[in-house]
This record gives sequence, C-alpha cells and structure tokens, in this order.
Amino acid sequence: MSFTTIIYAHPYEQSFNHAILQRVRELLESKGEAYKLIDLYADGFNPAYTKEELALFNQGKALDPLVLHYQEILKKTDRLIFIFPIWWADMPAIVKGFEDKVFLKTLAYNPTLTGIKGCLTQIREAVVITTSTAPTWYLKFFCGNVIGKTMIGHTLKGIGVGSGRWINFGGMDKSTAQARQSFLDKLSDKL
Repeated sequence: MSFTTIIYAHPYEQSFNHAILQRVRELLESKGEAYKLIDLYADGFNPAYTKEELALFNQGKALDPLVLHYQEILKKTDRLIFIFPIWWADMPAIVKGFEDKVFLKTLAYNPTLTGIKGCLTQIREAVVITTSTAPTWYLKFFCGNVIGKTMIGHTLKGIGVGSGRWINFGGMDKSTAQARQSFLDKLSDKL
C-alpha cells in the first residue's frame, strides 16, 4: 500500500507552518488519502553526521534508527509533501540534514558514469510548502531559487521523484490573518 508522506520541520506548535500542517492533514483525510507524518523536531532528528555515520556513507548504510525508519517509510511513499519555513533564503538545517542522511546510495540513488540514477521512482510528486518573510519573487530572482532549483530541480529529481512544485507564503511578518486564512483555503486546490 502506498501513501503520501508529510515531512514537517518547525519546532513551534503556534506557528503558521503548524497551521499549514493541520490544513494539509485535514485535506488528505477528507479525500480519504492515507499518509504518514515525519515530524523532524518532534522526533528529535539529528541532522548532523557523526564520524561513524559518515564512514558508512559510501556503502549507503545508516546507523541512526530514525534514518532507517524514515527510509522504510520512503520505500512505500508515492507522494512527498514538505512543510517548513525559509530561513536565510534556504531550508532549515534539519531539512537539509534529512536529505543528507536519509537519501542514501542504493535506497535513493545509484551512481552512474554520467551522474546519478534515482531509485525512488515510485514517488510521483513532491510538493514543497514554505513560509518566508521575504517575498517569493525575491527568493526566486535574487536569492538563487534554492527550493525550486536545488531542492526540487536537483535533489528530488536526482532521487527519482517524478515532478515537484513549490508553494510559498511570502511576506509572513507583514501578513494579515485574512491573507493567512486565504492561503490555507487555497491549499485545497493545490493538493
């Protein structure tokens, strides 16, 4: 049985990111779609490699029980939904660490003579939902479009994900309750 996996990264339950998580869960449940939640902060995920873990990197092996658990989930996933804030025009370290430690060789990709070949090809789509104080256009055109180009265009594509979309709520610090509610309401059209 396949399902959607939500990868959530925010430490504060009163955040707008948490409201997005709740809305996404409501939408999936209302459609009868099965999902698993990976809550990186609640799980106590450590995004940094130890030297013992890094020694196993070339073998595609992991020591962290959470990494092994997350990998088992990914094997049965057919859609990913990431939810996190943009910090310094990029993803939080805990999300980058998830990519680094979980998307390992043999599970997520295999090296070839011309690059890498993705192994998680059953994941048909990734939706990345973020919030930022910067406007979305600024992140795209002046900050390198890290989410669109690097995360979706390179990393997720590289592990075999079929397609990816980025949905950002920019101007978070100046937003109104009405604008935030409108964003939550419009998620039903985007998932």
